[in-house]
Amino acid sequence: MPSLGSMSDRDILVNLTALGSLIVTLTVNVIIQVFTGVIEEHFQGVIVFMNIYALIVLSSSALTVFTSKMYLEDKYKELRTLISAEELQGGELMDFDKLKSRVKKYWVMAETGNPQFVMARSEASGALFLICAISYSYNAGYATMLLEQSKLNIDSSYKCSVYFVFLTQYVGMAFCTVMSLGRFLVALLHAVRNIRKCTISSISSEIKNYRIERLVEWKKRLPPLQVRGQKCRKIIYHIRNLLLNICIGSQIVIVITNKLLLPISIFGSLCLLMLYQVIPLSFVLFIGILRKRIIRCFVMLKKFFLRESEDLIIPNEREHILGYEQDIGEFVLLLESEAIQDGYLKFVNTSINSCIKMGAKRQPRYLMELMENSTSFEGVLKFESDQVSPIIRTKHLNSWSLSVATLTSIIEALPNIQNEKRNQLLKSVIEGFRYVRLIEKNLDVYKKLESSTSAAEFAWVLVELRHKWLDMDLQKISRVSNSCKETLQKLANRSEEILTEFPSRMNENAWENLPENIIIANSMHKISHSLLLVYEESYHSASDTQVFERLSVIVADIFAACLSNLPHVILKKCNNNVIEEREKSIREATHLLGETQGILKALQKLEIPNLSPEQSIYIDEWRTLLKHTDHGISDSTPSSENIVTASSGEVHLGIQELCASAKAEPLEMDEGNTECHESGEMAEKSREEKENSQE
Repeated sequence: MPSLGSMSDRDILVNLTALGSLIVTLTVNVIIQVFTGVIEEHFQGVIVFMNIYALIVLSSSALTVFTSKMYLEDKYKELRTLISAEELQGGELMDFDKLKSRVKKYWVMAETGNPQFVMARSEASGALFLICAISYSYNAGYATMLLEQSKLNIDSSYKCSVYFVFLTQYVGMAFCTVMSLGRFLVALLHAVRNIRKCTISSISSEIKNYRIERLVEWKKRLPPLQVRGQKCRKIIYHIRNLLLNICIGSQIVIVITNKLLLPISIFGSLCLLMLYQVIPLSFVLFIGILRKRIIRCFVMLKKFFLRESEDLIIPNEREHILGYEQDIGEFVLLLESEAIQDGYLKFVNTSINSCIKMGAKRQPRYLMELMENSTSFEGVLKFESDQVSPIIRTKHLNSWSLSVATLTSIIEALPNIQNEKRNQLLKSVIEGFRYVRLIEKNLDVYKKLESSTSAAEFAWVLVELRHKWLDMDLQKISRVSNSCKETLQKLANRSEEILTEFPSRMNENAWENLPENIIIANSMHKISHSLLLVYEESYHSASDTQVFERLSVIVADIFAACLSNLPHVILKKCNNNVIEEREKSIREATHLLGETQGILKALQKLEIPNLSPEQSIYIDEWRTLLKHTDHGISDSTPSSENIVTASSGEVHLGIQELCASAKAEPLEMDEGNTECHESGEMAEKSREEKENSQE
């Protein structure tokens, strides 16, 4: 039954037609066997009638799928507008608690508004469970008889295989009964509170709003235009309205019957289960109901024996939980005949927290260690220079992933670096690259980065799995090269060779659809030449290990800037427009929130530029903003170009400051000499003036 919520109208029609054909065939077969004396048990007729009623209930529920979706969708849009009014801005986006509160609201709306869950918690689940319980209890007697009289003679050509067939059907019936039991308990949680308040007016309002709304709409439609004759159109109109009136009346009767069967199902099903001594199923039923109370008792016993006080361990826990329940209780999507239980809100709150904890267990440890080196976004501005003229001018935008893949290729090729440091950086980038691609995939709405990200994935696979940049072995370069400058020069030369060969073999569409290797080479050309310029200015006196540390800081800055888009990704996953995919999407967002809570807390320490999600997805927009503002560049802390960090993290060397001080020393000496010379001349003049005055 819950699967009806995920089907389209066409799928519902096809499946119900197939099910109806099966049930009609079985019904006719059983009736013939009863009247011919093959089946002596007249209770089989009751089973057949229950099967027919189950088909009627499913057909009645199928008519409400579309209207229920529309009803809940309207409520979802109202609540989504209410949440969007409290827009998070600036540093609030990185606040884990505020993001968690918003994700909880979307979780509640997605779970309670899921069409499958709506069908599972309807009153029809009680009627279907009653049918399953009666059938299961009836077959339990036959199963006991077969086990006790295993040598019973059966006049059948199948002989002993009849036992196997019957027991297989019995096991399948038991499984269906247990599944319907779960849906029945869910329906009780949402409907039992309203049983006492159930009145004729409330039932009438419910029926008018979404139970018969679709039938009423069909009744208002005009006859098909293909029928030209007025008399034929009139006859078709009256016949159609007559059939629809019968369907509307039947729908009202079925809705009222299901509501009446709900309390009967509670007591009748338990009596049948106990009557036929179905101990395992009864045990499952009571354990399912009393599960939370049993766990609560064990927790209280543990605290009693350990002499722990609840107030001392978690102060104001009850008020905190009640506050959350009251907060998320306003965003529960319910139909008019439903009410929410407090226990269900606690269950939802626990489910959300457990999902976040599961994500927290998979936090990217190496990535967070790398991001600790980032104190600004200066690396986003410094890794690529405008002074480098491109060989090929393309319209393809640069992407975060391509920049990270290119910089990692360069770092992998640096000589004289310890393997432990190299491997740790590679692990950090592996963890971060997954989030970068997730961000680009979700926020690149207009697909402007499609070619660049495709090239980045190709380049990254080569770096991660084969330690290569295109056809160059990065590990071999690191062994052969004598200095970082030589490594950069080799990569720059190879990228130039690839780019200069391309125009000679280009075709008409080559400039619009560049090959992946050309995009990769173009990125390497710009970054390697930019780093060569920086090397000549600042890195020439630095060791290879110090250059490695500087480039690691640049990568950390790029990751920090890109991962500032994580809140936008989380909120976008929460706000999924497809109703059938919302629950899956919100679970992914909640898990992602748990995974990245450490990253979000680290980003809170940085000053995030005020960019919209449409702008912050592009690294070029960041670079343009950083060129015209002082975002991410702190005067009190030295930049990534001015700092060289040793392996122990204790030695800091400012190359530019040393150069500036070395140049300033002779100037200060010259200035000191001139000042002494001028002071000497002034002293001589004052002496002459004193001698003249004395004369």
